[in-house]
Amino acid sequence: MNARLLRFAAALGEPIDGKDLRKLDYAKSYAAGGIFVNTRLDEVNFREADLREALFDRCDLSGAILSGANLRRATFNQCKLARADLRGANLHNAVLSECTLDQAVMAQAALSMAAFSRCTLAHAHLTGANLESAVFSGCRLTDVKADDTLLRHTTLFECDVARLTWERAIMERVIFYKVDLRQKSFVGLKLEGCLFSYTNLSGSRFRGVPMTQCNFQGSDLTQCDFGEAQGPQSVFCETKGEGVNFAGARVRQALFTKSELPGACFDRADLYQCHFADAALADASFRGAELTYADFSRAKLERVDAREATMFRTVLHRAETTGARFSDRTRALETDPKLAQAENWQPVTG
Repeated sequence: MNARLLRFAAALGEPIDGKDLRKLDYAKSYAAGGIFVNTRLDEVNFREADLREALFDRCDLSGAILSGANLRRATFNQCKLARADLRGANLHNAVLSECTLDQAVMAQAALSMAAFSRCTLAHAHLTGANLESAVFSGCRLTDVKADDTLLRHTTLFECDVARLTWERAIMERVIFYKVDLRQKSFVGLKLEGCLFSYTNLSGSRFRGVPMTQCNFQGSDLTQCDFGEAQGPQSVFCETKGEGVNFAGARVRQALFTKSELPGACFDRADLYQCHFADAALADASFRGAELTYADFSRAKLERVDAREATMFRTVLHRAETTGARFSDRTRALETDPKLAQAENWQPVTG
């Protein structure tokens, strides 16, 4: 099938079903809206072709050349795209479901609003790609190179991102949900409003990272390093982990409600107006920390070391402080008897 027949088939909505078009040259051809079903397109040349809104169903595009192609709103279902060249391609709002993109090259590609569902992208290259509002659901992104990418409003849902790199990437309001991010480094990045929900961040590094209004709720922070991080108004509610380091961090007005961070280090941290109600912080260190207006209501502070910490109107309402060391406790607010009575109230039964 030559480029002219391909154009006519696409224009008439005639499905190209079961054809063998391997290694054919369709560079700069027009096939917008084309329907390709169970077609062999491996190593085909679609460089700079117009394939907007095309449908590829169960097609083999292994090693295909699609660099610079217009694939806006194209749909790929159960396709093979291993080793495909998609450099600079326009995949805005494209849908890829159950596709294989191992070793595919998508450097500088426009992937804004693209949706990847149950795809494998092992060893793929996404360097410099625009991933604004893209969604990856149940995908395998093992050993993917995503350096210099734009990750704005991007979602990764239950994905495998082992050995994925994102150096110099821009991360704004990125959603990581139930993603294994162990031993990942975010150093050198700027995080803004990112959501790390129920993720495994064990051993990850955020040292010195600007991370305003980021949300880590329900995540595993074991051995995480947030030293010197700048995270005002961040959320750490219901986080868990031992050996977490917040030394020197500026996390004003952050929420640590119901967190379980035994032995955490908050030395010299700015915790102004932070909320630690019902947190488990036994053996934690707050030496030299700013705790003005911080709320530790009902928190477990056994053996905590808060010497030299500023505790002006720090709330210690019903906090467990056995063995704790404070040097500024006289300026803190102790248990409020009336509030304690109200908290102990039980409805009359019988």
